[in-house]
Amino acid sequence: MPLGLLPDFVNTSALRYFYEVANAGSFRRAADKIRIAPSAVSRQIQLIEEELGVKLFERGRKGIRLTVAGEALMYRVRRTINELSSARAEIGALNGSHRGVVTLGVNETIARQFVTGFLTRFHKAYPDITFNVVVGNTEAVIDRLMRGDIDIALGHAMPEHRELKRIASFKLETCAMVRKEHRLGAQKFVQVSDLVGEELIMPDENSFLFQVVNAMFAQVGARPVSIISTNSFELMADLVTSGAGIGVQIRLSPGQDEMRPGVVYVPIRNPEVRSAVLACCIHAGRTPTAAVSTCALELGHALRSWTQASTAVQELEDTPRARKPARAGR
Repeated sequence: MPLGLLPDFVNTSALRYFYEVANAGSFRRAADKIRIAPSAVSRQIQLIEEELGVKLFERGRKGIRLTVAGEALMYRVRRTINELSSARAEIGALNGSHRGVVTLGVNETIARQFVTGFLTRFHKAYPDITFNVVVGNTEAVIDRLMRGDIDIALGHAMPEHRELKRIASFKLETCAMVRKEHRLGAQKFVQVSDLVGEELIMPDENSFLFQVVNAMFAQVGARPVSIISTNSFELMADLVTSGAGIGVQIRLSPGQDEMRPGVVYVPIRNPEVRSAVLACCIHAGRTPTAAVSTCALELGHALRSWTQASTAVQELEDTPRARKPARAGR
């Protein structure tokens, strides 16, 4: 019997299997998540395909992918699931409870520096709200937010976009990441020319920071000497710590690395260096659930407190220590 939520679909329960297969990119992985046999999942997909009269997946040596018809169905199924989740959370809110699941997309570095503490505190205040945390670079996180796979995106170098609503945003500085004993480690700031000839651990070529680094060096008529490239900023920091080279990262505040005492971030103070922001965003065209709204509000407050504390610590470190007044001679 049809549920009435998706008209003309006789087998609406099979849409769950379709959704999981499309997300997992594999019948077996989807079956593991749903905890049924892969053959049963395959049969349910076949029933939908027979009902619609189209193929939903293309199968090849590299796995499966959605057909054009599959993409169209996935778009609608995802929206339906999001709306049902919103309805459930809103009904829970009417009962005076904060319940629901929030999917949070974050960058690796901000997850380590901020999200761990935030989630611990948030869970104590709202024990009935649970989280699914997806870690990735900014481009991947934004893509998943646009597709409806995540509810809130938090990361560095967030772009301006009409479909993104910023809950909070903070200006970042582009810094050279070096070991304390490096020749640049004791500087208050550096110029791009100071980095010419240094062996660099470069960010992945698909990242915003890769564009920033190349543009910086182009301004001084040089090319970066890349010895390693990576899409992991945590690995980049570990490589700098080991002495493999130096890096460039965008930071909320310069100074010592909170997790690695041997690494410091020195601001690159050239007018042509592009700036970026740390931002927390939701989709502007999507109605958030009560759980997502609560989380976004608390995230904004926590980020403002955290950024103010980080800036205050840096200002304290940058303030010269006052000398004790000399004692008058006898």
